Amino acid sequence: MLAWLPQSGLCLEQGPALPKLEPFDKAVQEVMRKHDIPGASLAVAKDGRLLLAKGYGYADKDRQEAMTPQTLTRMGSINKTLTAVMVLKLAEDGKLKLDDPVLPLFEKAGIAPASPADPRAKDIRIRHLLQHSGGFDRERSGDPFFQPRLREISRRQGVSPVSCDAIIRDSLQEKLDFTPGERFAYSNTGYCMLGRVVEIVTGESYRAFSSREFLQTVIGKGFQAASSTESRPGETKYYPFPGEPLQRGAPGVSNANVPSPYGSYSVENMDALGAWLATPTEVLKFFLAIDGTRGKRLLNEESLRAMRSEPVLAKEVNPRAFYGAGIHVVRSDKGDNWWHTGSQPGLQTLALRTRQGYAWVVAFNSRPEHAERRAFFKDIDQALWGAANAVKEWPQGDLFANNP
Repeated sequence: MLAWLPQSGLCLEQGPALPKLEPFDKAVQEVMRKHDIPGASLAVAKDGRLLLAKGYGYADKDRQEAMTPQTLTRMGSINKTLTAVMVLKLAEDGKLKLDDPVLPLFEKAGIAPASPADPRAKDIRIRHLLQHSGGFDRERSGDPFFQPRLREISRRQGVSPVSCDAIIRDSLQEKLDFTPGERFAYSNTGYCMLGRVVEIVTGESYRAFSSREFLQTVIGKGFQAASSTESRPGETKYYPFPGEPLQRGAPGVSNANVPSPYGSYSVENMDALGAWLATPTEVLKFFLAIDGTRGKRLLNEESLRAMRSEPVLAKEVNPRAFYGAGIHVVRSDKGDNWWHTGSQPGLQTLALRTRQGYAWVVAFNSRPEHAERRAFFKDIDQALWGAANAVKEWPQGDLFANNP
C-alpha cells in the first residue's frame, strides 16, 4: 500500500512530537494498516499543552503527497460540538432560552409550514435538538442529508441542490418519529435546525457568526466549509473503501465525472452539522477553549454544566454514558470524559477530552462501510487509549508555542 515506505514496513510521518510519545505513532499506524487507510493526522495534548501534531501516510496517493499536520480534513459531526457551543453561548448571553420552542422561530423566518403535519412539532425545544431528542429518528424515516431520502426531498420540495431550509420544511411536513423529549435518536436534522436558530437569533450567517465570535479568537481563522465535489486547496483527498459500491450523485451536486465518495451527498447544506474543514490541531484548540483549559474560555460554568448534563427523557438513559448538549459524556466517580466523532463517506474523525487531562483529535481519509464501521471506530478508540496508557512519563514543553 502506498502509505508505507517501500521495503521498510514503516509509515510515512510528517510533523513534530515531543519525546516518549511513540506509542501514538504506533497506534495510528496499526489502525491504518489493519483497515487499509491511505492517510491520517493526529494532535495530542496534555493539560492544555500540545505534545504531538503529525500526519501519517498520504493525503493524495496518486501524487504521493504526504499527510501533514497542516493538511485540512472534513471534521464531520465534530461540527455539532461547535454548533452546540454557539447555542449555549447565546443562551448564556440572554439571546435565547434552551427551553424555547423552535417552531415560532422558523415561522418568523418563513421556513416552517403554517401548521406542521404533526401537532407534536410545536413542542420541539432547543434543548431537545441539542440532545437529539427532537422527534427525528433516521433509523425509522431515513437521513435527509443522504440518499435515498435526499433525492426524495429534492423531488417533493422542488429544489436542487437541497438546502437545510428545504430539509427543515420537509421534515415538518411529515409525522415525527416520536414525541419530543421522549428518547434519544441521533439526528442530523436537529442540528440543521439549530444552525438556522443561530442565524435567526443573530441575524448573521452561521459561517460569519461562528467565525467572528468563536473560531477567529480561538484558532486564528474563520469557519471553512468543504465542497461536495472536490477537495479544497490544502485538503486531503478522500477514498472509498475497497469494494464499496459507487453511490448515485446527490441532486444538483454531482455528475458522472465525480468519483465516489465525492458528490454522493451535499456538504454545503451541512454547515451546522458536518461541513467544518480544519486540521486536528485547530479542532483541539477549540475543544481546549470550551472550558478555558487553553485560550479564550468559550462557556461559563453554568453553560458547561448544561453541556455535560444528563438529558431528562421520558425513556431513561444510562446515567454513566449519554449525549449531553453537543457531546457524548462518559461519567465516573473520578470525572468525565467527553467526546464526539465524525463520519461521512471517505472519512472518520474523533475528538476526545479526558478526565486525566489529556486530549486528542484524529482524522482518517477513508473508512470501512456498513458492519465494519463500528469495528473501525472501536479499533481507533482502543488504539489511542492504549497509547495513552503506554506513555510512562508525559513530556514537558508545548508545541503550541510554535503553533499559536
